[in-house]
Amino acid sequence: MPLYSRKYRVYWSETDAARIVHFSNYFRYCERTEEEFLYELAGGKYNYPIEASGSEILMPRVHAECDYEFPLFPGDTFRVDIVDVVLGNKSITYTYEIYNESKGGVKAARCSIVVVALDVKSMKGVPIPGHIREMLLNAGARIKG
Repeated sequence: MPLYSRKYRVYWSETDAARIVHFSNYFRYCERTEEEFLYELAGGKYNYPIEASGSEILMPRVHAECDYEFPLFPGDTFRVDIVDVVLGNKSITYTYEIYNESKGGVKAARCSIVVVALDVKSMKGVPIPGHIREMLLNAGARIKG
């Protein structure tokens, strides 16, 4: 059972010359789903950058990977599931599965993205803000290790 799920439609502008979704757009779909997930967890009050302890905290991506299994085509509807969230001290690893709903729900891709909490002033990693950690744990995230 996914921790969060969201449905979308493929737009022409997201495809390449072969008329399939360009590989880079899978990461955009994942990131959009992460944003919706956090926004809903925060009751519509999620702001970015994050304010915590008098600091501005960003959550840049430091690693991303994706295994592509089945294409998405213009007009296809697809679902992005967040299937796992693992919390480190300063990092969050999201695992996503993307399904082509127009083709019977076949898995299109499995992606993983790692983000870190970064203090804007010092440009150094900092612990994940407590309220973000708590929201994610309440939604079913796991602690690394």
